[in-house]
Amino acid sequence: MSDQSAATALLSELDFDAIWVETPEALAAACAELEGADWLALDTEFIRESTFFPIPALVQLMAARDGELPGADGKTPRIFLIDPTVVPASDALKRLLGPEGPLKLLHACGEDMEVFLRWAGVAPAPLIDTQIAEGLTGGEASMGYQRLVERVAGITVPKEETRSNWLKRPLSQAQCDYAALDVLFLPQVWAQQREALNQLGRMAWLEEDCSAPGSSGGATPDPEYWKRHRSLWKLSPRGLAAWQSLCEWREAQIRLRDVPRSRLLADAQLFAICERLPVNRFELAKVEGLHPPQIKRIGDSVLEILKDVAMIDDSQLPRVPPSPLAPEWKARMKRLKREVNAVAEAQDLKPEILGKRRDMEALVIADYEGEPLPLPGGWRGALLAERLAKAFQPE
Repeated sequence: MSDQSAATALLSELDFDAIWVETPEALAAACAELEGADWLALDTEFIRESTFFPIPALVQLMAARDGELPGADGKTPRIFLIDPTVVPASDALKRLLGPEGPLKLLHACGEDMEVFLRWAGVAPAPLIDTQIAEGLTGGEASMGYQRLVERVAGITVPKEETRSNWLKRPLSQAQCDYAALDVLFLPQVWAQQREALNQLGRMAWLEEDCSAPGSSGGATPDPEYWKRHRSLWKLSPRGLAAWQSLCEWREAQIRLRDVPRSRLLADAQLFAICERLPVNRFELAKVEGLHPPQIKRIGDSVLEILKDVAMIDDSQLPRVPPSPLAPEWKARMKRLKREVNAVAEAQDLKPEILGKRRDMEALVIADYEGEPLPLPGGWRGALLAERLAKAFQPE
């Protein structure tokens, strides 16, 4: 039998009960059952195709006890599938999700946190993100749930329903099974990861990485979002000022209108505006990629912002970041990567766990501009900060 056939056979033998929750009474019963858990395995399904904020479509919860993996005692695991489109989050559920509740297990939980905040007004805590935990054991930095389950349980979880319509009712049996499987293996995964992290002495690292303040659910604009574009070095100082102002305006508008960034003004369109700096609708219409309906909707707002940018004194304009093609930039990045790679190899970690490219670029820009280096803190700082600082000192 092939590995794929064996995995399929194992999947067909799985035994679990998926319990649909669509009334306050059913939610109260679920919370009563979940209350005695040591761990809560969580996941969500949502739709985010035409909105900025995720639309909660399903919430999955399963209880587990420390040392007793679901199904190992002969009892069929019970997975609650809560319909957030018709059931409001109860106080009992909020207590379970909050700090006084049990430990929550999630995988790659960034968007799930937004869903919980949108629906329940609570960011799950304390929590373990099994994707982060996997990286700290020496595994891949961003391993998906499917591959992680294959590694731990030898079972291939189907993913055909990932992009299905989760707001359609009733959900199909395939959708319900898919949703249930997304939490079924989390306790088994975490049990193995916890053992590995304890042996490595890295549990404190995981707790630090999983204890960052909860997401605002996207409600609050990120004041640093404008810095994420990789080609800002191509703009003029005034073009960069325009980019920053227009990004801040867009971040506020997409939340107000609840539309994706690209629906209001895509990055490529915004960047083209900042390159040309049009002063009227005639010039704005010549910007590559802009469409007449967009100009009609937002043209006046864009031109008003550009008018304010045009009034900024040259001495007050931001400094354009250095070109990543410049020899000086490449030399600095090479030295930083050398230090990160050396520590990563010594710790048997993937380099991106220690330092993302964006973090290293921020260090290089700060060094160029004579600003204090944004060195890492916490456990990463203990391993890296001194070495990264020395990488900028003359050899």
